[in-house]
Amino acid sequence: MTKSALLMKFPEFLDWLARQDLQRIDSEELLDKVTLVLENLQENDPRYAWMAVIEDKLLDGVMPAARLEGLPDRFPGDRSLENRLRQRARQATPKQWETESIQRLRACLDNWEEDPTPLSGYLQWMQLQLKQFWKENEPTPAELEGEELDKVAARLLREAYEDWRTALETVNQGDFEGGLNLAIRANRLLVALHDLDERPI
Repeated sequence: MTKSALLMKFPEFLDWLARQDLQRIDSEELLDKVTLVLENLQENDPRYAWMAVIEDKLLDGVMPAARLEGLPDRFPGDRSLENRLRQRARQATPKQWETESIQRLRACLDNWEEDPTPLSGYLQWMQLQLKQFWKENEPTPAELEGEELDKVAARLLREAYEDWRTALETVNQGDFEGGLNLAIRANRLLVALHDLDERPI
């Protein structure tokens, strides 16, 4: 175990948790991190009791999804800018993230057995869209380093781009559900980053 892992603090755990898909999270890795956080909290800290219940449930083989999802709102003072942006992404509604690109992908997947041709055309079209988007918006290395809002936003923008790229590859390999879920995750991030000036976090 690395020294950095031994020093995991509660805010770091929130940031790590915000990057996870609770449907696919590794329960053993989660338990390890919860235990580390508990070792860095005082027993009279309200966060300790909350995390102790999570640990107990994991030890019983139960995934306490609702309690994990409630952590950022329960202890908002511990949320970093990244965590707050990811929370905004998770709370995005289908009306926000169901863009034309998602609608077209879903239609191609639904009709694939009758006619696979539209999906092939869509994948080529979307790859060109992504390439153009990244040409216009790719951050420089300097724009990715730091904890200021614009730096955090640049990193999440890159993540959304990578998720879309992986989504297209995943669909192309035949995993339609996995690819669609990745595309939706990417769009949720883009929703969180949209209009930051008008909707500060």
